[in-house]
Formats: sequence, structure tokens, C-alpha cells
Amino acid sequence: MSDKTELSSPFNKEQTLMKSEGVKDCVKWIKKKIKEEKEQLKIAVKDEKSFGMYDDCGPAYRREVERTELRIQSLVEVKISLEKYVKLLRHSAKE
Repeated sequence: MSDKTELSSPFNKEQTLMKSEGVKDCVKWIKKKIKEEKEQLKIAVKDEKSFGMYDDCGPAYRREVERTELRIQSLVEVKISLEKYVKLLRHSAKE
């Protein structure tokens, strides 16, 4: 069976729309996590400015800033992918 015939029944369209809503909830959760990580980044940058000049702990504060930035970048990439998937699901449900 082709994809179009599988989605032609109202049940499959409804199921696809429900799936897109579930993925949309995941996107909302990821946006919340991104906001939390941005707050962590502010704290990490503040700590780096306060304590980063010391030789014994400065590199650790810089690494913490880098790790937080990478976590934010990863979450943003996942969010974008999920948003594209939601659009794909909604488009396939309309057909």
C-alpha cells in the first residue's frame, strides 16, 4: 500500500494529527529547556567573569560556559527538526 492510501481513511488522518500534537508538545518542552539552559548560561558567564581569572579554576569556568552553549545548540537543532516533522505530519494529514 502506498502512503496516500494509508492516510486516506479519516481514522489515519485523525491519528496523524494527534501524533503531530504530541510532537508539538515535545517542542514546547524543548523550548522550556532551552530557556532554562539560557539562564544557566547567564550564571556560567557571570561566574566566569568573577572567578575565571584564577589559574586553578578559570579553565573549569570557561569549559562550563562552552558546555552550556553546546547544550543550547543541540536543543535548538532538535527543536528545529521536530518543528519540521510537525509540518510534515500536518501536511500528510491534509492530503
